[in-house]
Amino acid sequence: MRGVRAMLIAAIVLGIAGVAGAAGPMTLTRDGDLYSVASVDNQVVVTARYADGTVEELFVPQSAAAVDDSLQVDVDEVTGSLIVLWQKLSGMDAKVRLAAFVDGTWIGPRTLAGHDGTAAQNPQLLVHRARTVLVEGPDGDPVKTVIETAFIHAVWWSKQSEEDTGSAYYASVPLDADGTPLFSQISETVLSDLLPYGAACFDIESAEALEQPKLFIDPQSGNPHVFLTDYEGCAFQIMELLPEVVEDIEFEKRRRQIIILRHAQTVTIRSNLPLRASKFAVGHGLVIVAYWDGEDSRVEYVHMDRTGISETKTLAVGETLSHEQATELIRGLTN
Repeated sequence: MRGVRAMLIAAIVLGIAGVAGAAGPMTLTRDGDLYSVASVDNQVVVTARYADGTVEELFVPQSAAAVDDSLQVDVDEVTGSLIVLWQKLSGMDAKVRLAAFVDGTWIGPRTLAGHDGTAAQNPQLLVHRARTVLVEGPDGDPVKTVIETAFIHAVWWSKQSEEDTGSAYYASVPLDADGTPLFSQISETVLSDLLPYGAACFDIESAEALEQPKLFIDPQSGNPHVFLTDYEGCAFQIMELLPEVVEDIEFEKRRRQIIILRHAQTVTIRSNLPLRASKFAVGHGLVIVAYWDGEDSRVEYVHMDRTGISETKTLAVGETLSHEQATELIRGLTN
């Protein structure tokens, strides 16, 4: 019997900032170009150190009052579009701002969050290119269609007032063919609204570490994920950001990709986990190691999987074990 088939063959992620991590104050492209971002004289500046040895400074317009440890930079390698994300101001005046450097011109900045009287803080950035291959048509004569979109993924924590504990938020912004952010297609989600119900918590009201949602790429599926929690349930949650092909209602028969969120995993909570200072390593099956620099030349870490979260463990750094060797050993625990 000849019928119509539509089969998803692959969703391929072209990661920019490493397999397991989101963007940060530095990012390295496959061509060997290194970008770093810092605040200089009250202005955000991206320093580009290209593989040919040349160096260029790119000054982000309208970027005063940036919070230093919020600065994030990432690149879409196909178009060369450079994306910068940061937090402006602090407290109830905090805003999340985004700008793109496309073909020699700055686009934005655009206020992603905090423009409606709420405070938006602790932003994270990840640029991810999803490539979906569809095979469809008659069984004997299928047609292959490739749909590819680069997305800016951003997460942050928002509060309605000083008394409000707040919630984690997520937004995706697609890039057009030349790397320009399509701000008219921003899709924003309150992540806490999607979390499954769990046991209520009564002793973590001041656990600021919980206000640090994290983005990472799962090496098994190739899809970006969000690691987060809130003040209602005693568990960390992992949400998968899945590209899905839909019909574009504005253009007949045209298809495009959107991002949908799917709950992937629950991990027992540790409210004192220093998420702001932590780096993540992720292995197959969403096995996660979070590690950070402790006191007295130590690297501390925890191991997380579906069975829960371990107690904090320590590696002492000294003559026999360098900091680089220690972090490499810890990252290897995900294998």
